[in-house]
Amino acid sequence: MNFQTILDMIAARRKAFIFLAFLLLIAVGIEMYLTTYQGPQLAARQQEWFARRDALARGETEADAARYQRGMRDLEQFRKLLIPKRDFAAVLGRIYETASRNALSLQGISYKPGQLIKGTQVLPYTVSFQVSGKYGAVKNFLADMARFPEMVTVDTISIGNQKTTQEKVDLKLQTTVYLLTEGA
Repeated sequence: MNFQTILDMIAARRKAFIFLAFLLLIAVGIEMYLTTYQGPQLAARQQEWFARRDALARGETEADAARYQRGMRDLEQFRKLLIPKRDFAAVLGRIYETASRNALSLQGISYKPGQLIKGTQVLPYTVSFQVSGKYGAVKNFLADMARFPEMVTVDTISIGNQKTTQEKVDLKLQTTVYLLTEGA
C-alpha cells in the first residue's frame, strides 16, 4: 500500500475519515485532560485517604490531630508566660513597685526555691510578703497582682486589722513564681 492508495481511499470515504479524525481528536483531548488535571488531583486524594487510613489504624482521629495542634499552641503560650530565672529580681522589683504605686508599705519579701518540676526546666519559687495600707489600696494591689503578665500565682491570702478604729489593714500573701531555668 502506497501513499497514493491511502489518499484515494480518503477521497472516496471522506465523511468516514473526517469522523475518525474527530474521534481521534476527542480521545487525545480526553487523555490530555486526564493526565494534566485529573491525574494529580487523584494522586493527592489518594495520599490524603491513605494518611487518614493510617491514622485510624494507629488509633488517631482527625479530632486527635486538631487537639494536638491546640495543645501545642497552648504549650507555646504557657512557655511565653514563664519568667527566665535571670529576670527573677525584676519580678520582685515589680512587686515592690506595685505596692508603692498603691501607697502600701511592704514589710519585706522572703522567697524559697522549690523542686524542679519533673521533666521540665520549670523551677517554682515560693514568694511571701506582707503589705500594709488602706483597704481600697490593698484591694487594688491584689487586682494588680492578678494582672501580672508573668506566671505568678497567688496561693494564700491572709488579711487582718490590728486596730478596729483604723482603716489600715495588713495583707499577708504567699505566691508562687514559675521560673524557666536555662539549660537544666
